[in-house]
Amino acid sequence: MSVENEPVSEKLLYIITDSHLDGEIAPAAEFVEMLSKLENPQTVVFLGDLFKIWLAPPKFWTALHRDVLRGFAKLKARGCNVVFIAGNREMLLPAKYTEKWQKLLPFTELHHSDWFLNWGEKRFGFIHGDTLNYHDRQYLRWKAFTHNPVLEFLFGIMPGPVARWVVERIEAVLVETNKEYKIHFPENEIQEFAAKVLPEVDQYFVGHFHLDREIKVSGCPSVLRVLPDWLSQRTLLRVNLSGESDLLHFHKGSLKKLIDS
Repeated sequence: MSVENEPVSEKLLYIITDSHLDGEIAPAAEFVEMLSKLENPQTVVFLGDLFKIWLAPPKFWTALHRDVLRGFAKLKARGCNVVFIAGNREMLLPAKYTEKWQKLLPFTELHHSDWFLNWGEKRFGFIHGDTLNYHDRQYLRWKAFTHNPVLEFLFGIMPGPVARWVVERIEAVLVETNKEYKIHFPENEIQEFAAKVLPEVDQYFVGHFHLDREIKVSGCPSVLRVLPDWLSQRTLLRVNLSGESDLLHFHKGSLKKLIDS
């Protein structure tokens, strides 16, 4: 693939997913710099797994968390809608995005499942995607355990350093869980999901799988787009008001459009 610059002028939609930010493989500073370089952002949608693992209440934040959230706050201050869709690595996010939480987090909207947006003359759907593979029952049980009210209550009363140590152990388990499911794309399950949702939208965007795939359904003009991750590819999607999209790559402080060679 080659890259080229392209000027933009109209308000734009940006979609980012799976950054898994930490201090090494996916440094926060690079991600924050990317946010500052977005041109004419009207809406930014993040599809989950922002940090390697994240306990949402401020008492658990480190400098890394604060830096990234300030980056989103600056976007919001520019008049940009910042929509956050929770993934599997977010914990203790509120079930309802109350006024109290809106003062703590820099998001215009916060959602735990799918979300829809009317964009120009198009209608888009968004979801993180970790629960789409319904055959991965071990993972679904694990997610239910790590996001249940009892465990969330216990985390809520833990001191910050203790809770962060516990979630680091959880993250280590996540890495090792169900490797046989992680090495293949659940084609049939995604195809079933696409057949269910595509008749209601023009495009549906999915994160989680760290791949770039387009899924179509016979007799339906709409497309389900599985988006590549920020973590390993430093990519994000830009969509104009006509619904035309470009995959962007961030490198050495610049966003450039990827062109198939």
